Amino acid sequence: MKMWDGRFSEKTHALMEAFNNSLSFDIALIEQDIAGNIAWAKALDKAGVLAPAETKLIVAGLRELLDEHRKGALDLKPTDEDVHMAVERLLIQKIGEAGAKLHTGRSRNDQVATDFRLFVKQSLAQIAGAAAGLQKTLLSMAERDRKIVVPGFTHLQQAQPVLLAHYWLSFFWALEREKGRLTHAIETADIMPLGSGAIAGAGFAVDRTFLAKELGFSRLSDNSMDAVASRDFALEALAAIASLGILCSRYAEDLIIWSSREFGFIELDDAWSTGSSMMPQKKNPDSLELIRGKAGRLVGNHNRLAVTLKGVGMTYYKDLQEDKEPVFDSVAHAIMAVTVFTGVLDTLTINRERIAKDLDPFLWATDLADYLVEKKVPFRQAHKIVGKIVAQCIDKKRALDTMTAADLRSFSDAFGGDVVGVFSWDAAIRRRNLRGGAGHDSVARQIEDARKIIAGNHNE
Repeated sequence: MKMWDGRFSEKTHALMEAFNNSLSFDIALIEQDIAGNIAWAKALDKAGVLAPAETKLIVAGLRELLDEHRKGALDLKPTDEDVHMAVERLLIQKIGEAGAKLHTGRSRNDQVATDFRLFVKQSLAQIAGAAAGLQKTLLSMAERDRKIVVPGFTHLQQAQPVLLAHYWLSFFWALEREKGRLTHAIETADIMPLGSGAIAGAGFAVDRTFLAKELGFSRLSDNSMDAVASRDFALEALAAIASLGILCSRYAEDLIIWSSREFGFIELDDAWSTGSSMMPQKKNPDSLELIRGKAGRLVGNHNRLAVTLKGVGMTYYKDLQEDKEPVFDSVAHAIMAVTVFTGVLDTLTINRERIAKDLDPFLWATDLADYLVEKKVPFRQAHKIVGKIVAQCIDKKRALDTMTAADLRSFSDAFGGDVVGVFSWDAAIRRRNLRGGAGHDSVARQIEDARKIIAGNHNE
């Protein structure tokens, strides 16, 4: 027997039962649903709809159901249409007629919107916490690797020397922006729809401010139609999660390349690597490759909900049953991916000797052009002069730092004997101590700022 079948004279077709059923996935909302039910019972009590004894019985019954759920002992049935119907059936079964009064003035429309917003708020906070954990690891790596010079790449070509700490911190600051997106998505979800009914609002004078306080919402929905129809909060959550996934994918790509035999800058710990079923020598960075792959999944989940929503009018349509699975999936995989990335970074080995050996002297080319600018040569001219020097070095198979002052003077009279001082990794790094640059002092400032952020995370 269904909670809504009074109007129907025939049974629902078995295939329609299966097609319509969402319990297999929306059971994930059971804790939020029970919390919402408890708050609603208290609100009905305040409105005089429930007697205090009935409220007490309902709340006690719901808490027992929550305990049974956590023990894996709930008697769920295939005929339970969704988590809301399952909880209501079990409550009535447990406490009798009082349980049948709980749905007074409420619709599954505002019920599911409330549950879903609670879930999104809580889940995004978890993801932001995982991102903060990744930031903490990156800060530790930056503190450890602040003296290691690595080639910085553009177009996958060696471009300019940077400190490895500067690279790790680039990930740190990007994650800080991702946390900002997650925080904004939490704020968007932090609007309570309960009391909106099916479309026009509850028919009883429930105290919605009381409900919001009970459930931890900071704001009330302003319009009952918007409250039950809106899923922009879920779409924004998926966009924020997808953005985080894309960021992690980009850094995973770098580290996959760096871990290759051809680069050899890093080696992943065995705990975060896998082997080949055929080739015994293989050590594959599958943890990073899966992080890269998950980004596509997270982007796909955002697109899936966006396409679902674009054709749904006001207010509630059954299409909106399709809103939850992409969110559940993205939340689970984002938390796993960020946590795995943290484990990978915590344990990887830096091959300092290989990095030092791989530093191409052509990385000093920009510094050589800057030297000429300091000698009053216009930058465009300096660029062309150094370009010709590089071209000759390539043709003669010479390293840039083997060029003497006399060799360089054949390209420009502006080169003096002090030019050989350009060919120093430390000098190249020191030249870039401006705010945000790759210099030692700049990186030290970044580390100090990052420490404040981490300290702030712990104080929240």
